[in-house]
Amino acid sequence: MNTKYKILIVEDEILVASDIQESLESLGYTVQGMVDTAQKAIEAVEKELPDLILMDINLKGEMTGIDAAKQITKEHDVPIIYLTANTDMDTVSKAKVALPYGYISKPFTDKDLRTNIEIAIFKFANDVKMKMESEQFNTFFDLKDHGKSQLIIHGNNGLEKINIEDVYFIEKDNNQTIVHLYEDEIITDRSFEEITGLFPKKNFVQVSKFYVINTAKVFAVKYPEIIIADKMTVISVDKEYRDMIRTINSELGEIVDNE
Repeated sequence: MNTKYKILIVEDEILVASDIQESLESLGYTVQGMVDTAQKAIEAVEKELPDLILMDINLKGEMTGIDAAKQITKEHDVPIIYLTANTDMDTVSKAKVALPYGYISKPFTDKDLRTNIEIAIFKFANDVKMKMESEQFNTFFDLKDHGKSQLIIHGNNGLEKINIEDVYFIEKDNNQTIVHLYEDEIITDRSFEEITGLFPKKNFVQVSKFYVINTAKVFAVKYPEIIIADKMTVISVDKEYRDMIRTINSELGEIVDNE
């Protein structure tokens, strides 16, 4: 069991939520947070993507847990397990729409939690792997079409989930591609063109044969060099990509022109 799994609890009964938290922590999981409405669940996921969500179906407010699950999975890749006291077929049929990775009936035991969580995470990882290896890989993960804020990349150390906004730049290194984060890097054998093609071109601009940068992470530009914020990495701009730099935005373009 991986004790690093971060789990979000969505439950509107505070005593039940507290019991779930206690059970998860005793099983070695990390509770990322507890929220009691569908809207708060959506906002929590936007703030930080968990490894798994335990979602009560009947939540207070206008939106149900099923409504929240539909909206969350439309924008994010995350496994969801439903929690409910209702086991009637009508409820189950409605729950199926959001393609949950599990369905636990209340009351449940610690063993029920652990079994369903481990199966859900294992199945989710395999589903992602199959999607990545399928011919529709680029279509499935194409941000231009799906507007996703996360990517799952098949790195050399396995599947890696990253937030797009956390990427500083992407580097081509011989036959490998390196995705640079603030304090980490993801190395993959997939081609530079394939990986960079997954990122939104609005924010990720190619500045040389070997680098694509996140324009939101640029600290300063004085052609032919760009300084990446925080990391203070200096990247040289190839002459043929100078026009691309000018198009980042008008303010950055003025800096480039003042070489």
